[in-house]
Amino acid sequence: MSEESEKLDFSISYAEDLGKAETLQTISEKNFKNLESPNIGFKNGTYWFKVILEEKPTTENIIFDVPESTIRNITLYQNDTKINFETLNNSQLYINYDLESKSNIFYLKANFNYEVFFPLSIKTYNKIQSEEKRHFFINGIFYGFALMVLIVNIFFFFSLNDKTFLFYGFFLILIITIFLDYDGFSNSIFPNSYLDYHRILLHFFVCLSGTLFANQFLNIKYYLPKSNSIGIVLISITLCFYLLFIPAGRFVFIAIGDTFSMLVLFHYWCIGIIISKEYKFARFFVLGYSLILFSSFIFVFHRNWGLDIFSISLNTVKLGALFEMLILTYAITYRIKVLQSENDRFKKEINEYLNDIEILKNTSETDSPEIGKSLLLDYNLSEREVDVLLLIKKGFTNKRIGEELFIGINTVKYHIRNIYEKLDISSKNEAIDMFSEIKKSQE
Repeated sequence: MSEESEKLDFSISYAEDLGKAETLQTISEKNFKNLESPNIGFKNGTYWFKVILEEKPTTENIIFDVPESTIRNITLYQNDTKINFETLNNSQLYINYDLESKSNIFYLKANFNYEVFFPLSIKTYNKIQSEEKRHFFINGIFYGFALMVLIVNIFFFFSLNDKTFLFYGFFLILIITIFLDYDGFSNSIFPNSYLDYHRILLHFFVCLSGTLFANQFLNIKYYLPKSNSIGIVLISITLCFYLLFIPAGRFVFIAIGDTFSMLVLFHYWCIGIIISKEYKFARFFVLGYSLILFSSFIFVFHRNWGLDIFSISLNTVKLGALFEMLILTYAITYRIKVLQSENDRFKKEINEYLNDIEILKNTSETDSPEIGKSLLLDYNLSEREVDVLLLIKKGFTNKRIGEELFIGINTVKYHIRNIYEKLDISSKNEAIDMFSEIKKSQE
């Protein structure tokens, strides 16, 4: 038997049973709608599917393959009788077809907790075996590469001591978990109590971790601090719709929540575009985020709302994820290099500036930081920024400053940026004149 003939032709139609009131006898009298697309929509509940084989198979080993993780249970009928089947995995129903049977009609009763997606195919056992080998090979490459990227980010976190790698690591773990869920592995890994609300947990925490990573990578609190208020509002709306699913049990609330979740990530992608106009490292963020963001949006929108205007496969989204992993891992290391170079330049210019201010030199030599604080506070420097400034004057490294003041290296860098901005290094001569006048008044 050729490989082409091992995949059986059939027609399929469906009928809703959202009230769970139908039996095999009553449902067979209903009008079934042709299933033109496996994506039916967001009205979750019980559905019946009528399957008619176009021709009898030549082997009794038949597989009803439904690669969809959101189906909690399926009941199979033939000749007005419920038939038993073996489950090869969570999506494949293995039956012994009666070659002497005169009926090629099957009824499948399926319950959907989330979106109604029923990608049925009917194949022989030999066909499914060859496809499974190819499927596991492709998934092995994808998840193996994702694991390698995760390990690299963890290594960079410990070696470079930058939290950006840690935030991206959490974001990456959640993305991988979502792919595992769509591939059907969640049913094997996690307990049933988790599966009741796993979609809410996964999608919300991906949204949240993506927000935290974007904030850390783009340093939004420094460049565009007010933009976070929009993100907080969108995240709050997302969480509200996800939580509404718990008492209502209607998937439409998750569909709306997923839409707002995508808007949250799109919001921070737009912030990346704004920041990238001045800072090159943000351009990598925009580039790396683009493919997975828009492919995920199309995929989720298509699945959740049952619209076939745009449709892409899960493998396309995985391809976007691979692209994102490569670009963003490089982008983080590039960002560290750029910020470190910029930070060194700031420190150099601040030191040059302080060397021109004799009064601060005298302050550091007499070891009287309070005098320096009283002077610098007139220029809107905070006490912590003054502490950082005086330690820079003493030649301390960022790490030494952090240890001295019990703050992190990123916090030290943040204070240095503020000092640079407030002292306005570009108008050094004017600042020196100001401090000369202050010195005269002190005398």
